Amino acid sequence: MEQQIIGMVLALRSGLHRLAEPSGSEKRTKAFLMKFLRAHTSLRLEDEGAWFCAVHEEPGAAETVAFRADMDALPFRGGSAHLCGHDGHCAALAGLGLFLEHKKLGRNIVLLFQHAEETGAGGKVCCRALSKYGIDRIYAFHNIPGWEEGTVLLRRGTFACASRGMTLSFAGRPSHAAYPENGRNPGFAAARFLSALPSITEPVRYKGLTMATLIGAKIGEKAFGSAAGTAEVWLTLRAWLEDDLDRLIASIRQSARAEAAPDGVEESDSFCDVFPATINDGETLERLKGVSLRAGLDCDEISEPFRWSEDFGYYGSGARAVMVGIGAGRDWPQLHTECYEFNDRILPSALALFSALARFG
Repeated sequence: MEQQIIGMVLALRSGLHRLAEPSGSEKRTKAFLMKFLRAHTSLRLEDEGAWFCAVHEEPGAAETVAFRADMDALPFRGGSAHLCGHDGHCAALAGLGLFLEHKKLGRNIVLLFQHAEETGAGGKVCCRALSKYGIDRIYAFHNIPGWEEGTVLLRRGTFACASRGMTLSFAGRPSHAAYPENGRNPGFAAARFLSALPSITEPVRYKGLTMATLIGAKIGEKAFGSAAGTAEVWLTLRAWLEDDLDRLIASIRQSARAEAAPDGVEESDSFCDVFPATINDGETLERLKGVSLRAGLDCDEISEPFRWSEDFGYYGSGARAVMVGIGAGRDWPQLHTECYEFNDRILPSALALFSALARFG
């Protein structure tokens, strides 16, 4: 990879890092990237509102291959910070745009810059690009601390867990605190449900890793003259397999309603931050592995899916999709921690992977 391109990409990453914006508010980040690509490439830019695509189009191309990166940052100390490395992901993708200049590849290439990955909302919207551009295959990478710098991390089948936030609402009837017998306090039903939760997630009930993490709970209000009339329990659910996640949700609902009914309490639930499992297409993964080795990149196969989620999973419903990891360093700070920043030393590996896939993947 030309040193000039690497230098431009490093400078771009630094600029993106300073612009960090939360999910759904990536206006300056998007404008910064579009300005960079407009100034340094002849790619056709397609503005989709909250996100955009940069298109390398060749007459008579036999296929269309896409690459995706995420633009959003995380909330941090009253502002935002790139604590997951999305600035590096975008810089690498823009670097691919530089590489494509004046190239004849026999295929169309689409660079997809996605908003709102951290909430799962972006991928659900942006996957419409698959049909709009006739995309056959789509690739992405995530930087992964704890692994050797620059190593391409491969996973067959599920790469990252399906997950969602679940709110369980228990509706009773408030009463004067002196006469609790006149009300229906939902706190006891919520407490019994929480006591039953460990048995609901016993590993023997599921085919793969399946989790329900207690995030918080609220019973009534801090008003000492009134007995509680409402309660909520907040859970994050995750599983290697979508079927297991569905089974977990059904079991949670059954248990919550069973605990609520004897007290005359009504239970309802809702979901947010919904992420499908990111499942790699087997044939396309083999193609990527061969291309990576041909490019001189080290590869390592991981033994189980990552527990965190990625909304890249949405793209697998409309194209052959593969996400890989790129090791950020064995001692590199973990994602979503305040001391984390994208490791610039892995950008040459990311650029080498993307450029090789653009030619041969």
